[in-house]
Amino acid sequence: MNAYRWPVLLAALTLTLPAVAQQTSSPASTAQTDAQSTNTSQDQKISTSETVTVTAPGETRDTQSVDSKVLLQQAPGTSPIAVLGRLPSVEVTTADPYGAYEWALRISVRGFNQNQLGFTLDDVPLGDMSYGNLNGLHISRAIIDEDMGRVTLSQGTGALEVASTSNLGGAVQFYSADPLDKFHFDARQSFGSFDGVRSYGRLDSGLLPGGGKFYFAGVWQRADKWKSAGQRNQRYEQFNLKYVQPVGANGTFTAYADLSNRQEVDYQDLDKIWVKTLGYNWDNFGNWNQALQAAEAYQSGGTIAYPNPVSKLTSSQDPEDAAYFGASGLRRDRLAYVSYKTAIGTHLFWKTTAYGHGNDGDGLWFTPYLPTYNSNYEAVSPISLRTSEYGIERGGFLTSLSFETAKNMLEGGAWFEKEDFTLARRFYNTSLAGPIHSLYDFPTNPFYTQWAYEFPSTLYALHLQDKYKINDKVTVSAGFKAEETNQTGNLKAYNTGLDLAPTTVASSYAQGSLESGSPFLPQVGVDWKLDQKSEVFADVAKNTRAYQTGGPGFGTSPWGTSQAGFDVLTSSLKPESSWSEEVGYRYTDNRASIQANYFHVNFSNRLLAIQQGAAIAGDASLLSNVGGVTTNGLDGAASVQFGNGWVLYNGLTFSRSTYNDNYTSDGTEIETGGKIVVDAPEFMWKNSLSYSHKGFDAHIGSDYMSKRYYTYTDDSSVDGRFLAEMGTSYHKDEVGIFDQLKLQFNIYNLANAKYYSTIGTNGFIASDPTGVGNNTLQVGAPRAFTGTFSMRF
Repeated sequence: MNAYRWPVLLAALTLTLPAVAQQTSSPASTAQTDAQSTNTSQDQKISTSETVTVTAPGETRDTQSVDSKVLLQQAPGTSPIAVLGRLPSVEVTTADPYGAYEWALRISVRGFNQNQLGFTLDDVPLGDMSYGNLNGLHISRAIIDEDMGRVTLSQGTGALEVASTSNLGGAVQFYSADPLDKFHFDARQSFGSFDGVRSYGRLDSGLLPGGGKFYFAGVWQRADKWKSAGQRNQRYEQFNLKYVQPVGANGTFTAYADLSNRQEVDYQDLDKIWVKTLGYNWDNFGNWNQALQAAEAYQSGGTIAYPNPVSKLTSSQDPEDAAYFGASGLRRDRLAYVSYKTAIGTHLFWKTTAYGHGNDGDGLWFTPYLPTYNSNYEAVSPISLRTSEYGIERGGFLTSLSFETAKNMLEGGAWFEKEDFTLARRFYNTSLAGPIHSLYDFPTNPFYTQWAYEFPSTLYALHLQDKYKINDKVTVSAGFKAEETNQTGNLKAYNTGLDLAPTTVASSYAQGSLESGSPFLPQVGVDWKLDQKSEVFADVAKNTRAYQTGGPGFGTSPWGTSQAGFDVLTSSLKPESSWSEEVGYRYTDNRASIQANYFHVNFSNRLLAIQQGAAIAGDASLLSNVGGVTTNGLDGAASVQFGNGWVLYNGLTFSRSTYNDNYTSDGTEIETGGKIVVDAPEFMWKNSLSYSHKGFDAHIGSDYMSKRYYTYTDDSSVDGRFLAEMGTSYHKDEVGIFDQLKLQFNIYNLANAKYYSTIGTNGFIASDPTGVGNNTLQVGAPRAFTGTFSMRF
């Protein structure tokens, strides 16, 4: 399917809408339509004071947001996901200073991990943001960070209108900034630790004849990893184009396009013994001769010594996986959408969006587990280059109608998406003289294809909701969504090229179709204003998650097993689902914004891919329903303004997520019932203090997270950690030919703390009491400095 046919078709549709519908609207409806625009079109300065919306008065669910003011305070290139980490009940971890390294960037909300949340950009679905790219793309590849307008998080029940089939416990909605009304050119140049360089430029057209306006923005970034040797440079280029055009008296047409090219060299996944023995800064070799020696040592069965310092590890401490020559992730994305919104009469509003997305991805790993063979089946190098090769072509549309009066808002919509996802596991040659292939390039001419899949899928979704104001104090909302996802796994090739698995047959791999979703997923909420400043709210919702597509060793994919195993699953497998409840209190006045919540979640049909061998070797897993999870928690946030320009913010979370059941693996009962869920800290505290006065801005913030477990039986954990960061800037307006000049300085990990950051990068296992059973940890980046000079013409 051509993913870009959808925007073209919808553009033709929206441009031929009846003019009568646009002309029958009143000036009042025009103003209301304009108010629904994503961002104000008024001129914005580069630097503003901090704004974190800790509560949303009138909402019947927990909703918080971060706007461009906060995003721009962070070091340029910082992922908006990382900024969300300051909100209560949000856990964000990363292995680099900016949250830019996708393999290790994780966000969890109230016990649900990243792949169980929903993500959209300007209503366009981003999928579950899996690293394996199965149904979308990461937000950092969908939009340049500086072009982000605001981010809204629904922490508990999500939002019915969010286009997501992975939303079990919350939704993140990103919104791009609109073009400015005045002509401007922005240029921002950053330099930072680890040879970091980032150049950003944006041209705003201002209002054009006919009322349209656009911006074109681009960014070029280079930065070394903070540790390792050899090829260690992280590379990234991206371009954004956004065009907004008024249509008639009440309509607005928007077009957006994004091109992204990322080349990320991986940090090695670690275990505790490696960190203790080899050092906090341990990483992949980056040296071909050392990598050859390590591979030869592994394949010799111990008769050849490992290179120093890996030789310090005993045979039981997994020296073969302690380091490789290197690995990387390559991602090229193309995203586009067109959108039209209008008022039809005084009370009726319509909006529709069509989108297309294409992706080419490659995960590269120089592995010692399969040598390079020539055509005579002779091993010519103990290392081969293994790839996981991704391809996405998807397109779809969303449309909705809303009927609004002073007391009532009735809204309903539909979402359709069709996708073709391809995934292959291939091996490429190396030589004794060198790796042949670069970590920055897509390789060609594999000597062996282990397997290749194609996953066509079709998605249908409907939602309907009504928000009714009973009186000046009480507002109720009720609605539901219906989802159906049809997915098929087709084996396109296996054991091609060299015949390295002569006993493998097609039935060794799973093929077939699965359907997931539900015809009725309700959501109900109420908001009761106690007085002009205080209110209470409560809501409940049911959600379900579509299955993940993928081959052997990929997440919780049902196709990661044999045909016989898959045939059993088709009759017994149920999609993961959740029932979420929350009740909260809000207080808002001119100086303070406070919210406190109690939440309870029942997570059912938890799916676990029980590994039948080494995960990194790509061995098949058996997908199993291992019971449920129960979460109970309290969280709250407060933002208080005092003095002249001072703002103090605090966010607290007490939460406990536990497994309900034991499960069985290879005939052995794994005692997980009552255990704390992996990567689910029970206590988090976030705070910041900011000051703004006459062009000067400064803030300092900290983030504490308690102990986290990384085995299902809670026999291995990482200690709590405390991080601090600060930033300051000064800007001056109207300086000669410049509209504004600005200097900014940021420090990450202010105290230079050493800690374990992301856990579970290589998956979780049942038990690992000695800390050597699974290299699945990343250590945090050290103190990092970034300085930025910005100017606007």
